[in-house]
Amino acid sequence: MKDFDKLENENAEKHHYYIISNNEKKLFEKLEKCLKFYTFRYSNHFLGREIVYDVPSNMLSNAGLVLSKQFEENGGIYFKVRKISFLPKNIKRKSAKFYLAKCSGAEEPKDFPIQIANAIQSSFTEPFTIDLVSVVRQTVPKIEILVHGKKYQVIGGYGYKAKFVYEKVVYKDLIENKKVVKYGATFVAPTGQENEKYNQEVLNMIDKYCPELVPYKSTRFEIAKRLLNPKTIE
Repeated sequence: MKDFDKLENENAEKHHYYIISNNEKKLFEKLEKCLKFYTFRYSNHFLGREIVYDVPSNMLSNAGLVLSKQFEENGGIYFKVRKISFLPKNIKRKSAKFYLAKCSGAEEPKDFPIQIANAIQSSFTEPFTIDLVSVVRQTVPKIEILVHGKKYQVIGGYGYKAKFVYEKVVYKDLIENKKVVKYGATFVAPTGQENEKYNQEVLNMIDKYCPELVPYKSTRFEIAKRLLNPKTIE
């Protein structure tokens, strides 16, 4: 792994939904009918993968810190640090994501404990009172998240372009060898004041005509914990 660069926050305007009834064809027929001034055009299929690491006691995740290896669509592989908000759902903030430098598929956090410990520490304002190097050395792969996605372009008038992603997500507990499959969707809205009107129009129509799409703000890691280890969720 290369020396980590300055950690950068990831910013994206994404709206996530659970799909109650998994009928892709029917869903897109409904979307095209209610959003009659917009066109849905298939773009491509992709496979996303993330492996979450923690110590056997789950100390990192219990403290709101998620360390994972992210496999990107473009072939890049990165170690990633994510801070999870424990605030109530109605005031919950989006999780803060920080990417470390590119790594290889065979490398794990414990192979680079000093670099990763320094990267984790640099992303927090308060110093840790534990030996982060020792903690990173003890990490093992705990959860794997596989996303089988289909991307669609959403095209409207006046040059408006957004994305709608249909997702089949496989959550795996790598310790207990347990697997759960869920379906979902993500509306990726373009930023900028000129797009706000159209973004809101799409969101309003989804809310009004697509009850099978249920919005959520949890991270995939939080969903994985809830599905794979429900007894750990209060």
